[in-house]
Amino acid sequence: MAEPQSIAYYKKYVADMGLERAEVFQAVRQWADVAAVLYPGCFIHVTPSFSFQHVVYVDYNDLARQFFADAPGVTRFVTGRKQYRQPPYIRFIAQDYTTPLPLRAGSFDLLLALYAGGIPQACRDYLRPGGLLLSNNHHDDAGWAARSEAYELAAVIHHKGSACRIEETGLDGYFVPKTAARRRAGSGQTPYPEYTRRADYYLLRKTRPRPEQ
Repeated sequence: MAEPQSIAYYKKYVADMGLERAEVFQAVRQWADVAAVLYPGCFIHVTPSFSFQHVVYVDYNDLARQFFADAPGVTRFVTGRKQYRQPPYIRFIAQDYTTPLPLRAGSFDLLLALYAGGIPQACRDYLRPGGLLLSNNHHDDAGWAARSEAYELAAVIHHKGSACRIEETGLDGYFVPKTAARRRAGSGQTPYPEYTRRADYYLLRKTRPRPEQ
């Protein structure tokens, strides 16, 4: 049987590019009690469903729409790699995540902010109090969250190859800006601080439902 086009896209744009990061999600699953995950700006990165049974994906990208439209193929693919016993629950919302989503407030345990910016602000209401934000800080999402009153840094993740190490202590300095250094995210024009300490991923805990911006 020929491989579905959706899975060929996943291999081309995610697996072959070394962007799966399955080890990171599995480490978070073992570290935290996570039932439901929200992934805004997901593209076709369905890897979180290998570790988490309930994941809602949000994107308005054309290829993402095409990928998730093959729901049976995506479900079969995830079923072959999942690390849990239950059938996977995969929902895709073809929408801009900065607009109101058809989701209940406080219904998610984990919010992913990887390569799309502004997620901690736009989607914080969907994360339950005490829930976790996982970010690689690509758009200073983790930095914004740490500086706000909405979240507090709970842990950092060091990821190299197939190894992940989660640190919960000694977190001072991770979001202390260097005085002279600035960086830009991708081709965007917004300057972001460079910090005195860096990790590969950050886990921040939601502390308030509606922080001031």
